[in-house]
Amino acid sequence: MVRAVASPIGGNRVDTEALKLANPIEEVVARYGVELKRQGRAMVGRCIFHADGGRPNLHIYADSDSWRCYRCGIGGDVVAFVMHAEDVSFRDAVDRLTSGRSGPVRPMRRSTQAPRPSSSKLEGRTADELAVLQAATSFYHSNLLADRRALEYLAQRGISLATARHCRLGYAAGDQLLAFLHWQRLPLGAALQLGLLTRAGHEFMAGRLVIPEVCAGRPMWLIGRALAEDLADDVPKYLGLPGTKPLLGWDQARGTATVCAVEGVFDFLTVRQWGYPVVGLLGTNVRPDQVEQLRAFSRAYLVLDTDDAGVEGTLNLQEAIGATAVPVALPQDVKDPAELALRPDGQAVFAEALLRAVGTPAPAESSYTAPEAGP
Repeated sequence: MVRAVASPIGGNRVDTEALKLANPIEEVVARYGVELKRQGRAMVGRCIFHADGGRPNLHIYADSDSWRCYRCGIGGDVVAFVMHAEDVSFRDAVDRLTSGRSGPVRPMRRSTQAPRPSSSKLEGRTADELAVLQAATSFYHSNLLADRRALEYLAQRGISLATARHCRLGYAAGDQLLAFLHWQRLPLGAALQLGLLTRAGHEFMAGRLVIPEVCAGRPMWLIGRALAEDLADDVPKYLGLPGTKPLLGWDQARGTATVCAVEGVFDFLTVRQWGYPVVGLLGTNVRPDQVEQLRAFSRAYLVLDTDDAGVEGTLNLQEAIGATAVPVALPQDVKDPAELALRPDGQAVFAEALLRAVGTPAPAESSYTAPEAGP
């Protein structure tokens, strides 16, 4: 147990030796997501206080209960590490260690509640959470533009670089966000609360293409799609942050008279790339509040997948929305709008399906005018 004795200047003095004994330095550092490997008498890992690329620079010395980064030049004992990691005072660092709450935790200070855009049906976000989401979205977007594999994946799905920029798509490499947030001096507690980081400091979206839901210009929620196709049975292709799942793209589409409602992320990206107002249902189950959102349009084109789940979802959604819902039948050889992204006539096929859904004969030519298409 850590002892506290009277201090000549008031308050309590901390028995730091007992504190170090109760909190081995290597265990505390590991709680911040640092992977340590033995190198001589030290444990070595990547420093979280700067972008530690190349050779790891953080050295942990268990025999002296100390640490030092030979890149940024800072070091000290276990209390100093928590002080730097959490940007807190000595006393607050001690309190976190003695309460067993060291690691990426919610800051002790009270965060002010940020105003929520009226267009968002998501849970309210604090100012800290909004700042972290903005930083993470920008960081992942920069990563995407510099990552050949991620860009190739998008190209293989028929999504252009212009669309990636417009929709602020990103890529989570999986080993950089923690250091970036530290560098930006943003609270790790907000990242943990959002679900961007796990309690072990790992990135929730690691190895995934990241698609943000943007409301009033601010990222409010993220969903990630794994680039790898050979996933284990227990690893989902898509991972969304905790919280209420939105209608993807709602804020951008809500000012239009009509909307296309599609099932998946790449259906959404494809239809938006063609200039249509579109929302992504992110599945076939739609909540009552989302049905009300879709009823706000004078016409909602339901372009769900052509498999059994999509057909059943279309029927259920049509019944829930009412007369303004228009089911759209894609050609039998097309599973979903995303499949049309790579076809030279994909947009024309989609436009024809919309026209036929409202009983308008399609032109004989191979070029079609889409209802409510954007610029």
